[in-house]
Amino acid sequence: MKFLLSELKEVEYLNDILESFYIATGIHAEAVTMGGEALYKQKETTGCQFCKIVQSVPGGEKRCIDSYKRAATEAAKWREPYFFRCHAGLVLWAVPVIIWGEAIGSIICGQVLLWKPDDFFWREQEFYISKYKQFDKLIIAAQKLEVVSAERTQAAADLLFIIVNHVVARNVRALEEVDKANRVQQELHQKMQQLDDKQGDRALHYESYLKKERLLLQNIRLGDKAGAKSNLASIFADLFIIAKGKSPEINQRIFELCCLVSRYAVEGGVDADRAMEILENYEFELSEIGAIYHQANKIIEYYLEEIFAFTDKKHVGMVKRAREYILDNYHQPIKVEDIAKSLFISPSHLSRLFRQELNSTVLEYLTRVRIEKAFELLKSNEYSIEKVSGLVGFKYSSYFVRIFKKHVGMTPLTYRNKLF
Repeated sequence: MKFLLSELKEVEYLNDILESFYIATGIHAEAVTMGGEALYKQKETTGCQFCKIVQSVPGGEKRCIDSYKRAATEAAKWREPYFFRCHAGLVLWAVPVIIWGEAIGSIICGQVLLWKPDDFFWREQEFYISKYKQFDKLIIAAQKLEVVSAERTQAAADLLFIIVNHVVARNVRALEEVDKANRVQQELHQKMQQLDDKQGDRALHYESYLKKERLLLQNIRLGDKAGAKSNLASIFADLFIIAKGKSPEINQRIFELCCLVSRYAVEGGVDADRAMEILENYEFELSEIGAIYHQANKIIEYYLEEIFAFTDKKHVGMVKRAREYILDNYHQPIKVEDIAKSLFISPSHLSRLFRQELNSTVLEYLTRVRIEKAFELLKSNEYSIEKVSGLVGFKYSSYFVRIFKKHVGMTPLTYRNKLF
């Protein structure tokens, strides 16, 4: 992506820094484009008087711009402060401004002398004697130029290099956020278009939205990261269509979703104070669809990453693969031995890992997955209780009914009747 110095979000802040730099050091500094043109007009109190006189001569300003352009090009080439003498004989240095490996401008600093004006310096000014009638003013301005040691100029250049890179780094992060926001907004619009095409004249209702919300929470409970992220985009698309673009309603519903996920995040081991701190920073004033989606996506993505992160646990890979095996095969009559065999470890070792990492047995986790899957199937009258039993991996429906009642507090039939 092509970028210009003038597009830096904090360019005005950068200009204030350069003016403060002059007040503190007495050394002039200004931001210029790669073409050598100043980004901001310097204040009368901060500009170099000698340079103003030189630039007032016909063609003088163009010569300054050409000097700055050459310096910016050299600084960009070497990726560090570049020292040079301008066409009028002053010592300056260019600090490159680089984003994503590409130079977008420079900070031109200096307009000083390394020694008092001598005969050689004045001979260089002969061009201006014929062009500038009041040459005595040029002499006075030149005599006021500060003589700066090489050590001091290098220190000033290094300081500006650090400051500029800090400001640029902040902007790069902001640009990356904007770029990501644009991408997720495109993703959202594509999802919304797909839903429009699929729904046709049928209107979406909150019942559909809440169903997908429950699916998301189910994904989280089962540790199904891929399923959770997939459902997240679909939930947002449904909501934006149902709410018809009304940002207050959208913000409220999404904040509620963030709160729900935060509770699961805390139960999954995320620090409670940190989880609440993230919610406190939720921006309700956002009105642009992409911005709302991007904000919520960041918050929920954080919770999901924290919930599923076991980076400090030694056997995370093994447990993760075991969970994935269960999610893929729960409808089969699998046993602990089958899961352990797929991982090339002993059943007893697998059981120890589950207790250590998930505080449950392998069979408890398998049963939890089967019950969660049964919930979804029971919400439709398409399948009988016996059929549901087989679809979620139970060989005998009577055993399924007993296990379901033990975990839910009611039989599968009672649960279904309560839904209709």
